[in-house]
Amino acid sequence: MIGVASYLLINFWWTRIQANKASILAFTMNRVGDMGLSIGFLAIFALFGSLDYATVFNLVPFMNETAITIIGLLLLTGAMAKSAQIPLHSWLPGSMEGWTNPKKINFLYFTFLIYYLVLLYQHFIIVDFYIFYKHFDFISMIKISVLPIFLGRDHKGRFIGKNLPLVPLPDKLQKAMMGELLGDGHLRFNKKGINGLPKPNTNAQFAITLKSKEHVMFLWQDIYSAICSKNPPYPWPNPKTGKPVSQYHFASRALVSLTEVHKQWYIFNKENNKFIKIVPLNIGELLTPIGLAHWIMGDGYWDTYNKTIDICTDNFTLSEVELLISVLKEHFDLLATTKRRIKSNKVVCWRIRFSGKSENLSKLRYLVEPYFIPSMLYKLNISTAPEPFPIIP
Repeated sequence: MIGVASYLLINFWWTRIQANKASILAFTMNRVGDMGLSIGFLAIFALFGSLDYATVFNLVPFMNETAITIIGLLLLTGAMAKSAQIPLHSWLPGSMEGWTNPKKINFLYFTFLIYYLVLLYQHFIIVDFYIFYKHFDFISMIKISVLPIFLGRDHKGRFIGKNLPLVPLPDKLQKAMMGELLGDGHLRFNKKGINGLPKPNTNAQFAITLKSKEHVMFLWQDIYSAICSKNPPYPWPNPKTGKPVSQYHFASRALVSLTEVHKQWYIFNKENNKFIKIVPLNIGELLTPIGLAHWIMGDGYWDTYNKTIDICTDNFTLSEVELLISVLKEHFDLLATTKRRIKSNKVVCWRIRFSGKSENLSKLRYLVEPYFIPSMLYKLNISTAPEPFPIIP
């Protein structure tokens, strides 16, 4: 609209050659700004999965500063073209074509009104996304301006980017994730290259699949919302198939910080051509009461026969399970032992069984109950039913 209004305002005097040239230049420069603004909005949608202000504003602090800087520059390009700021100012001097026919003043007033209304609207859009400029990286802006200097090329002449800067995860999220990774949570790469390894500059994302919808919604809304989009967890199988839903799944955005966590928790197995989850040797430093609670909510259960709490650790080795038991003793003063189990395929696996002593279970409940959701308290053998109302005689 700004480009069209500028063209009409200047080329209104179509008998003047300079007015024709100036109108084409104004339209072209404004189209440059429109293109920058459009690419900026597309980049926001590609990075955040939404144009909703609340979603974008919550995720900006956890995104890569270079990406935020590029988006900020693209949005700024739109304002610079409309305001005729350097270097998109060349159309302004030629646009000063005054009118000499009073009978045509009304048309010019109307066109001016359209021009400034749209101009104000587009500038308000830039102001609305002020948070991008709050996290604007001036150094990255300089690097972007001299991109070929900072990017190498591969044997096919394609640019090879450098790793994105690390943005730390929120403390509560990181503590909870340690428990999820001991259970059903996993870190994955969407883009894989040769031998199952991720492609350069591909970052990991956190994903989890659970049977309880309430549990999944709690994780998505209260724990991992900072790194997830607004798309809610989806059921499997798809309800449209008519089959009963048995699981719910969600995944986070791909982040460098998650890639760093992946390096701690996974090793690449060449025989199976895939990453295998392991227990980090420094798990004692990583596991907290929050993580322990999420671990039990995900993979724990109440053993009614032995009157105690067990945790499924079938995918870990015996030495890893023993490491976890030692961490429970040293860091939480909780007693536990290994439980041998034979799968249907005759493979031997190991689980963790807490001591059934009342003081041991009371201590465990005291540590983790504040972080449990009501629907999961049954795993601690805690009833969620309200106490009966006393009958007054």
